[in-house]
Amino acid sequence: MQHRMLAAFVALTMLLVSSSGCLGLLQGREYMEHLRDDPVESESFAPLSIEHTFVNVQQETWDEDFPIDSAVTEISVYFKASFFLSDLTDDFALEPRYVDVLIKDSNGNEMWSKRTTTTESTLEEKIEPQENGKFISGDWNVFIEASGGGLAGIGEDSFLMTITVTRTCIEFPQADGECITL
Repeated sequence: MQHRMLAAFVALTMLLVSSSGCLGLLQGREYMEHLRDDPVESESFAPLSIEHTFVNVQQETWDEDFPIDSAVTEISVYFKASFFLSDLTDDFALEPRYVDVLIKDSNGNEMWSKRTTTTESTLEEKIEPQENGKFISGDWNVFIEASGGGLAGIGEDSFLMTITVTRTCIEFPQADGECITL
């Protein structure tokens, strides 16, 4: 009887050891998941910068799209223009120098605009969300038309515009800082 019990015990042990592969992996995975830190909600920033310095009298245009999706929580705009000797040259009949900026949503609605003919620097301005505190998804557009001039080494007109799109995302500790948008 004891011999049969021992044989049954050895057979059962061998069966459990040989079939614990899947179960062992499952337990090991659960243990590793338990050791991992929880994911953290974070923000990612995607700036779009358009900068130009005029080296001679010219007119330029820029027309660029940037993507907006449901994860976007904020859109901010920074704008700076510098016109060399703009205080003095306004009195003379020179070619007009200006920068016109227009940002439209994916439906073609104007969301932000600026026109300047003098040296100017604005603080960062935020574009307000539309529907239910959300931005309309799709390709938004920034259109810039500018006219300016300059002489290398003496003085040049220039402008800088930066649109920063902020998205909510989830950062997983094991992903080395990669932030996955929601």
